[in-house]
Amino acid sequence: MVLSGVLLYASRNTFNYLIKSQYQAYHDFLTSLGNRHYFIELLNNAMKSQKQTNTHIYLLLIDLDYFKTINDTLGHDIGDVLLRQVAKRMLSLSKEYNNNVSRLGGDEFCILSSDYATKKECIEQASHFSQKLLEVIRESYRIGEHHLYISASIGVSIISNPKIDASTFVKEADIAMYEAKVQGRNGIIFFNDKLAKRVERKLEIERLLHFSLDNNEISLAYQPQYNPENEIIGCEVLARWDNEKLGEVGPAEFIPISEKTGFIIELGYEILKESFYTFKKWEDKGISLQQMSINISMRQLFHHTFLDDIKELCDKYLTKEQCSKIVFEITETTVAEDVKQLITNMKILQSYGIRFSMDDFGTGYSSLSYLRQLPVDEIKIDKSFISELNTLENEEDRYFIKTIFAIAKNLRLNIVAEGIENEEQRKFLVDQKCDVLQGYYFSKPMKADAFEKLFLDAKAHSS
Repeated sequence: MVLSGVLLYASRNTFNYLIKSQYQAYHDFLTSLGNRHYFIELLNNAMKSQKQTNTHIYLLLIDLDYFKTINDTLGHDIGDVLLRQVAKRMLSLSKEYNNNVSRLGGDEFCILSSDYATKKECIEQASHFSQKLLEVIRESYRIGEHHLYISASIGVSIISNPKIDASTFVKEADIAMYEAKVQGRNGIIFFNDKLAKRVERKLEIERLLHFSLDNNEISLAYQPQYNPENEIIGCEVLARWDNEKLGEVGPAEFIPISEKTGFIIELGYEILKESFYTFKKWEDKGISLQQMSINISMRQLFHHTFLDDIKELCDKYLTKEQCSKIVFEITETTVAEDVKQLITNMKILQSYGIRFSMDDFGTGYSSLSYLRQLPVDEIKIDKSFISELNTLENEEDRYFIKTIFAIAKNLRLNIVAEGIENEEQRKFLVDQKCDVLQGYYFSKPMKADAFEKLFLDAKAHSS
């Protein structure tokens, strides 16, 4: 009897251990939601059921916006509490709609719906539920002494064909979710064929971009910059890519992809090398400019070889005086979190003679803070503000531009205005004492030889 009792006790313990192990294998420790393994099995079972019922289900991939910032700023303990509260809200709402929520890891969650008879109904319900979910997530959180606010980016995939692999639908939702991030976060994107083609093009650009330098497909264009007296005093260097398969691809499309993949390091070096060489060549021909502006990404500025690369290029191509005419444009909206290291790198480059301009000024959320901290020499007003000057009846737009000029002048910064398209805009900016003017009103970007001719013709005409 004692032996049988021991065996019974042992078997119960073994049974309880197995139950606990199985639970842990399928559930997330922090939130108690189903985990990735649980979700994939749930999705596979739902799609098997679809084969018999011919119904439709939706899949949501949810990524919390700026969660990393909260985690890094307030600590992982606060971050964990926030994740549990978000999970609790998702679970509560999902139960109302008979949906199932899982945590895939980090700040990423997945929700699988119950089935619907028609695709139209499924899409409508997915949209309705996603909107409610955004509202629930956006409500404030009280954690200790902190009142926190967070939003989410949601990608939606409609599952109508159970013959397709389950991982494909997860990938579709993932693509849609990242598109929601790209479009500004705090939004919902449904996966569709148009989005699929856009992603496919991005992948093709990414693949072909790596052969662009070897195939001599990258070229540089130079957009003239003028002073208020309509004299050419500088230029901005702009990259162009002409691919045999894709045709002409604009920098707004291929530069962000090159930054994301890291190709910007190699590409950026070649752009700088060609720019420095061209500047030296122009100086030797008597084409003396006050400045040559070159766009530099944060990824370049923080790369471990960048400072040495610039020193090498400066020593090879330029005199100290010529180095002082090179302006690196950094974009306000991409200023790195590590501002201290950024300032250190900028000051080292300044010791070589390089100057700095803050591009797209006015589009970021902490412009004045950056202007105070960063050793910049000029600001470049974003062209979106210049375009507003088309309707000069709008006093608010004019006042905003005047305010930017007042701030810059008080900080003793030069001002560049880009995107000028007509005489009305030019006159207003000249009246505000703008230092450098640029835009299609004066000239489109052009090849180096065309720029040479334009400069020399203008010089001959003035003399």
